[in-house]
Amino acid sequence: MRVLLLSPPFVKEYMRNARCDFVSLSATQWYPLLLGYCGAWLEKQGHTVKLIDAPAQYLGHAETERLSAEFKPDLLVLYTGRLSEANDLRFGDAVVARTGCDAVIVGPFASIAPAATLARAERIGKLVTGEFEHPVAELAAGDDPDGIANLVRREDGGRGRNAPRPHLSRAQLDAIPFVSRFFRDHADIRAYKTPSEYYPFMDIMTGRGCAWGQCTYCLWVHAYVTGATYNTRSVENVIGEFEFIARDMPAVRSVMIQDDTFTQGRAAEFAEAKLKAGNRLPWSCYARGNMSFEAMALMKRAGCRNLHVGYESADPEVLKTIRKGVGAERMTQFTRDAKRAGLRIHGDFALGFPGETPESARRTIAWACRLNPDTAQFQLMIPFPGTPYHALMRERGWLNAEGQPDMPRFTNAEIRALAKQAYRAFYLHPRYVWKCLRHPYEHFFGRLRTIFRAVPAMFWKRWKTG
Repeated sequence: MRVLLLSPPFVKEYMRNARCDFVSLSATQWYPLLLGYCGAWLEKQGHTVKLIDAPAQYLGHAETERLSAEFKPDLLVLYTGRLSEANDLRFGDAVVARTGCDAVIVGPFASIAPAATLARAERIGKLVTGEFEHPVAELAAGDDPDGIANLVRREDGGRGRNAPRPHLSRAQLDAIPFVSRFFRDHADIRAYKTPSEYYPFMDIMTGRGCAWGQCTYCLWVHAYVTGATYNTRSVENVIGEFEFIARDMPAVRSVMIQDDTFTQGRAAEFAEAKLKAGNRLPWSCYARGNMSFEAMALMKRAGCRNLHVGYESADPEVLKTIRKGVGAERMTQFTRDAKRAGLRIHGDFALGFPGETPESARRTIAWACRLNPDTAQFQLMIPFPGTPYHALMRERGWLNAEGQPDMPRFTNAEIRALAKQAYRAFYLHPRYVWKCLRHPYEHFFGRLRTIFRAVPAMFWKRWKTG
């Protein structure tokens, strides 16, 4: 078959491919990893694949529809987002109407309420929940839809849901060709960028799921690879991909490992193997704030550059409610150890958790400034339907008409105002100004575009989260 993998056009600087979607102030674009792995698997099965990542390529609706029609797909694989779902479904329906192709909706957001999503589409009647490489390949092979696990169909009001399938095993993950090779052949790697990584960079996954798997707010833990699950590729397979990138993609300057959480044991095993292989390619990863100094020192020796860390909140009651599993004191010590090991940190903080107050949010902001990571973001919390966080907020009447956090002791207007204050407190702090003076290109001149976009957002522009 001819299979079109599509991340549809929406608005400028929209980023659909992370664990939550948003309009990026920094023009960050992660790779469409899940579509990429699907494409790599489909090509291995002998299908002809085209990837269109419209937001990253700055493609408008008319141009994307033209490119889609010119490809003449037999099957459209449509990756949808939270903010863009209505747009995505309309666009997918238009492609189906114009080309007459079959179509299936995929992605973590589509997995939340598949019957409701299908009901909002006019022409697309299929959706795959969870990991979708194998179900999509079975559709492309012409298998009987009744036997394709994880497939949901619109007939009977979406009740035509097939049996679930197990998460992919190590052998199955190793069998998928390198996603970096797929992106080399199908994407412009210079369209993808993030302030925390050398440019150009590459995204890969060495495993699926989160070994902790209990945070109440995480979409992927509750809708993609669920629970306390961390299924990994063999380290030999991962090192093979690093060798491939270093040899065949010399323009790539760093690799971001997009595993939900790169655990301490996994990181140590990988670092030792990378050192033994003599691979010098810099890399970064997501990490929980409880790694030991010894593990991080080993990671640094193996070329680790940056850790993306979800700190979330300084309030112990908030951390308990959201089942974070790591306290502020432990994360503070972790930060000291990471800096001592020579690692950079991108800190993720969030406002709008259940029971949070303006006072506790201010403590989080002050804590973020004391921790002083290299970069930080302050997320307006997104209550994804299907997560325990959303269920609790809805049960207590703490969601407004737009589905955003709005609590009696911490209103949506106050949450938004404090998020702006957080960015001002962090990025106008004397410590950050000193960083700009010491490294002017890295922190200022190299980010002028981001700064010009961020200033109005920090002071007067309203953020769109829903």
